[in-house]
Amino acid sequence: MKKISLRLIAYWLAVCMTALPFTATAGLIGMDEVVTQQLSSERAKVSEFLARADVIEQLQQQGVSAQAAQERVGALTDNEVREIAGRIDSMPAGATAGGTAVVVIGLFIIALTYVIVRIFYPYK
Repeated sequence: MKKISLRLIAYWLAVCMTALPFTATAGLIGMDEVVTQQLSSERAKVSEFLARADVIEQLQQQGVSAQAAQERVGALTDNEVREIAGRIDSMPAGATAGGTAVVVIGLFIIALTYVIVRIFYPYK
């Protein structure tokens, strides 16, 4: 059985190696292209962050419209965009861990109570 499966794998490998074309191309890209692409992705990250509903709500509470904020992002320098994108990356994701901590502590208390009850009041 093992010989048959090895032969089958070898057969399909040989077919794939001969029948499928293996072409790969590589080329050099300039530093300008890399920096431009990185900067555009960072600018998009800042724009996406400002498009979130909770951020728009906070901006409106501070008296800034979403359109004005997007226009200001367009006017930022490259260094300012990098700094803001870095701050966005370092922010914690999601909500606070307070709810998770309460659930874990609650489950621990329930398990501890169960163990204590079983130690002091065992089944008879």
